[in-house]
Amino acid sequence: MKLFKKVDARLVYSGLVIAFGAAVFFCAFNNLNSIKRFLKTLLYYISPVTSGLVLAYLLRPFAKFMERVPLKKIKSDKARVHISSLSAVVLLLVIIVFLVATLIPQIVSSATTFASNINDYIASAKVFIADALSHVDFIEVDVDKVIGSSDEIFKAIVNWVTNNGDLFANFLKEASSQLVNFIIAVAMSVYALLDRRNLKRGLLKLERVVLGKAKTERVNTILNRGDTLMMVFLSSNLLDALLIGAANFVFLSIFKAPYVLLLSVFLGAFNFIPTFGPIISGVIASVVMLMVKPDLLIGFIIFTVVLQQIDGNVIKPLLFGDSTGLSPFWVLVSIVVGGRVFGVAGMLLGVPAFALLSSLYSEIVDKYDKRSEPAPAEAAAGDTPATEAPPTPPEPPKPPKPEPQKPASAKKKFPHKSKKTKN
Repeated sequence: MKLFKKVDARLVYSGLVIAFGAAVFFCAFNNLNSIKRFLKTLLYYISPVTSGLVLAYLLRPFAKFMERVPLKKIKSDKARVHISSLSAVVLLLVIIVFLVATLIPQIVSSATTFASNINDYIASAKVFIADALSHVDFIEVDVDKVIGSSDEIFKAIVNWVTNNGDLFANFLKEASSQLVNFIIAVAMSVYALLDRRNLKRGLLKLERVVLGKAKTERVNTILNRGDTLMMVFLSSNLLDALLIGAANFVFLSIFKAPYVLLLSVFLGAFNFIPTFGPIISGVIASVVMLMVKPDLLIGFIIFTVVLQQIDGNVIKPLLFGDSTGLSPFWVLVSIVVGGRVFGVAGMLLGVPAFALLSSLYSEIVDKYDKRSEPAPAEAAAGDTPATEAPPTPPEPPKPPKPEPQKPASAKKKFPHKSKKTKN
């Protein structure tokens, strides 16, 4: 019994927690494929709900803006919430319809023109490449064998489509499923926006019951910080993508390049993906430019490089500021990890999520680092060199001054009556 009394209970609990955590980690590590299949199946069934909640979260800033500015004169709070929520969803649908109505005809027309002029595009590309290689003596390349003719390219495409018919069937099936999920997600986002205040109150009550008041405030502070990071990142990226698309549209329109609108939307949309997006879109657009208008290829590459330098060194610092606080290395890590785990959504949202984790990590490390610092008195004692002269002792206190004594002849004056003299 004496032995158990000497054992610290905190050490026992810590050891049990560490052992349990290690066991869970190794079990999960040994069954990664099973866990991945389970999560994939779970996400497949709840994806319409999660997509609706994410869509409502993205539309929430516009709904709040509508509620506070244009609709602030409406006295009924319920009416303001309903009108602002429906306005946000209607705006989303209008944008989607506009993009589809604008881009689909452009894509069809561009594809038809491209297919009808494929022989001229290939011939011009061969001439351009051969002329460029003629100035390099140490490289000998047969351009006809590398690129081939249009008949060979069409034959390769037909063979690939024939051998991958199941892939196209699965693609059409997945596309129809995603369309149904999108319709359900839009409906879910409407109800989530309409009931967003009740949902928030319910979550706050659940947090207080589970975590308590103090931890609830801490968790909500972290969530508010993450919400701010996410909104700043997404809005700044959207504005940056619009600026890049507009700049490309002006450049391509001035030099009368083909597929101006399609290439501008493509370049602006891929610029939304940090780091990798501009590189991928620039390479694909350069290949298209090589085939359709090779005389503009060099100018387009120079313009793209200069525009990306201006975007990275001027536009993005003005838009983002130091909102993420991440170095380029950690931005790259967050994009790669987020993309590997969550795909395109992970590449888009990995940077603000990693920025939030990085800020929390810095706060925790700074907190414990301050605890490990010596006290001011100890630090001062430790910093005092050995050869330093000892401090001078304080001066002894001066004796108090004696109070001035009154003279003995001084008498108190009292009112008295004068004695009467006898006659």
